[in-house]
Amino acid sequence: MDNTRKQCSLSRWVRDQFFPDRIVTSPATIDFANLANQGFRIVLLDIDNTLVCHGSRECDDFAVEIITRIRDTGMHPVIVSNAREDRARSFAASLDVEFIANARKPGIGAIQGDLTERQCAPHHAIMIGDQLLTDVWSAKKAGIPIIFTEKRSHKEIITVRLKRIIESWLITLGGRQKWNDLYDRSLHSTSQEGATHDCM
Repeated sequence: MDNTRKQCSLSRWVRDQFFPDRIVTSPATIDFANLANQGFRIVLLDIDNTLVCHGSRECDDFAVEIITRIRDTGMHPVIVSNAREDRARSFAASLDVEFIANARKPGIGAIQGDLTERQCAPHHAIMIGDQLLTDVWSAKKAGIPIIFTEKRSHKEIITVRLKRIIESWLITLGGRQKWNDLYDRSLHSTSQEGATHDCM
């Protein structure tokens, strides 16, 4: 009985820390107008394998489309990246958006500071990202709702590939059925935009 209780407690802790509020196959499937109607003001966006393929210094048509759709709702997009200042600035400039560089996710200091300056409560911001150990964990710690998106490309640097192994363990510990229940089925079953692809 004690072992069962401990296992349930561990699973619950993993879900509380590392499971997102919702999973989508791609940011392209998100109904941003609905998010705006729910009262969200700020959309915090990861760069690598969320908006563009890993390492990109400039946007592509996909990223432009996502940012345009966010702006069309009246919400404010902000890039939040662990990338160094020069790369984050270069990418943000290509989209003409504001950014947080060296965010140190899963740390939350930089994110909290930015939201404070914007006079935006955490529950009026929403994070979109593709990694549990950075995007999801930081959002959970900061009290920010989080949408997890499947990665844009299978091409990733070795450190990220190692993190994916840990992510798989966390999903198993938290419960794969509960993880699968977080998918937006109405979009997951029909969208062709969410398929991963390799960048040239």
